[in-house]
Amino acid sequence: MEIEISPSIISSDLSHLYEEIKKCENAGAGSFHLDIMDGNFVDNITMGPDLIRAIRKNTNLRLDGHLMIERPDKYYESFINSGIDVLLIHYEAPININELLGRLKANNIRYGIVINPDTDVKKVFKFLDRAEILLVMSVYPGFSGQKFIESSLNNVREAREFIDKNNYKTKIEIDGGIDDKTGKLAVDAGADILVSASYIFSNIDENIKKLKSL
Repeated sequence: MEIEISPSIISSDLSHLYEEIKKCENAGAGSFHLDIMDGNFVDNITMGPDLIRAIRKNTNLRLDGHLMIERPDKYYESFINSGIDVLLIHYEAPININELLGRLKANNIRYGIVINPDTDVKKVFKFLDRAEILLVMSVYPGFSGQKFIESSLNNVREAREFIDKNNYKTKIEIDGGIDDKTGKLAVDAGADILVSASYIFSNIDENIKKLKSL
């Protein structure tokens, strides 16, 4: 099985967005990860729909919108309309997640579930039959450059076992502190997609190829 690499655009040189995207594509990236933060759910503010539209114009790869926001139920349509392909919804968001996922299903909107490092993955098993992606955070969301939390691999292992046992198509993605060493640990635990930020953009061609070879 080939590992998919999903560069986190927020760590790119946004003043050369087109060139950075094309370098990632040429090196073998399979998708792009968009960190969307509102300053409330996490202590950081990043991109909104306008920047997402600019990214969309420059690539045909899948765009995953990681909604680190308090009200994904209120704002998800604006992100879909700006070009996001898959919405990644935090289990920890202070909303009725069952209601939101029901709405997404009813409108044929692709989605995934995200869990923080201290969330027991079993809590989201009931959502995985229809979720395209399970994103396991290996740092606490908010800022790039944090140290990989190795205990998060337990969530990856448990999810891998559950998904395989039930023949679900859900892909396991991991995000936070991913480089060639921690990426190898994640792949060995059962991850399908590696999200990487500062590591990739320090040497796009070389480091995407390293991650793909794990």
